Amino acid sequence: MKKVISILCALTILAAGAFAQTQPQRGGHGQRGRDNGWRERVRAEKVAFLTEEIDLTESEAQVFWPIYNEIQKEQRESFEAVRQAYDAMAKGLEEGKTGKEMEKLVKAYVDAKDKSDGFETKAFNKLMKALPAEKVARYYVAEEKFRHQQIGRLGNGNFPSLQMSEEQKEKWRERSEQMKERFRDWTGQNKDGEQ
Repeated sequence: MKKVISILCALTILAAGAFAQTQPQRGGHGQRGRDNGWRERVRAEKVAFLTEEIDLTESEAQVFWPIYNEIQKEQRESFEAVRQAYDAMAKGLEEGKTGKEMEKLVKAYVDAKDKSDGFETKAFNKLMKALPAEKVARYYVAEEKFRHQQIGRLGNGNFPSLQMSEEQKEKWRERSEQMKERFRDWTGQNKDGEQ
């Protein structure tokens, strides 16, 4: 029951954050702009995965998920700032900019990278103030496991250290389907992501 409450609490917080920060879709960069709901499905899977792996108590979950959402928002903003600065610098090269103009673009890129590099320390400090060190360690391990799992899904990669038994895979598939169903019920979407 504790896990169900934690998962529902996490989904509520995550969904509220997702709806509050709707971002305009952009085109011109491969698949960007053609979301088709997969981002929300992955986020829902990640919430279920983190909830299971970190093993948060109800009170820890109430503290963790707002911090987690804030960290995710800051991370997206940081990556976006680096991407925009990089795009501007690359465009400057294509346009043949030199001297002070190019220096300004390079400086903007380096500044964005420097700011991005300090992100993990800030996130770590926030988490350590809210959770015991063991739970923070579980969070970082779970983040990496989930990332490797997603990479494996995309490229049928082989990550021996993260291999699951068939029983674990089946358990994960069942939980994933349950979470997807709960998310669809909560948002009023059908299996195709339509409302």
